[in-house]
Amino acid sequence: MSPPSNPHFETAPDWKAAGRMLAFNPAKPKYTAGFKLASLRVHVRDHKQRELPLKHRTLEAHYDGFVFTQTTMGAADARQYFLETSHGPNPTKAEIAGNPARVYERGPEPEPDDIDGRNPAIVTWYDGDIFYFLASDSLGSAELVRVAFSIY
Repeated sequence: MSPPSNPHFETAPDWKAAGRMLAFNPAKPKYTAGFKLASLRVHVRDHKQRELPLKHRTLEAHYDGFVFTQTTMGAADARQYFLETSHGPNPTKAEIAGNPARVYERGPEPEPDDIDGRNPAIVTWYDGDIFYFLASDSLGSAELVRVAFSIY
């Protein structure tokens, strides 16, 4: 299923085309837990519809069962963002190919009247200038870690 249309993003037909829209060579997972790629979307415009320079763009790879986001932000900023941004409760410290990572377990089934829903499983890490983010409503964190390792 493709994500809804959004004027801030452009869809790339393949990984090579996505790479031409970015200031970095995007990492493609070799292991996808059996899920097919649904879309590749590049964040190309800011909130005022101004075109973003290549160095400020983000790639979102939407698979049927998870999303994989990657962005270049400079080594110091990637580290700071990683250290200061929480993506849920009780992260576990980990390493992805020698890089510091945080793993967030998928939350419990919510009550039927809970408007927030279930927290997804999330894995975040940075490698030099690149910040990586994996999230899934259907996969557990262990599978996301396998996806993360497969880009190396």
